Amino acid sequence: MKHYRTIDHTADIAFEITAGSLEELFETAAEVWLKSTAEIKSFSITTKKEIALESFSLENLLVSFISELNYLFLTKKWIALECEYLKINKHDNKYMLRAVLNGSDLQSVKVIPKEEIKAVTFHQMNIEKTGTGYRTKIIFDI
Repeated sequence: MKHYRTIDHTADIAFEITAGSLEELFETAAEVWLKSTAEIKSFSITTKKEIALESFSLENLLVSFISELNYLFLTKKWIALECEYLKINKHDNKYMLRAVLNGSDLQSVKVIPKEEIKAVTFHQMNIEKTGTGYRTKIIFDI
């Protein structure tokens, strides 16, 4: 039940995302980040990376997660191509995310760069529980 749509936004890239679960919401946010960053012409998954993040809010957790993907891409020259596993738990008023990402070093992928995302913003971000799942907006500063 994942879905996203592009929202017109001056000088930035914005999406509205809906999903049946928090995990699907975060996975879809990763998908829109990937589609915004690069067009993948061909690839093979060569490595896995595990991510563990904690936060006191879901919004901060989402920004941290997508920022980590962006950091791996821009700094470590590694691209996350899919989420093999992603789980979000809440314990003692803290949200914890554990993820296993499948990806590749950039030299192993045929990529056409699109936009360089400078930052994932909190602007207009509010993760809402709906009758059928969750909804949020995510804006990338380019």
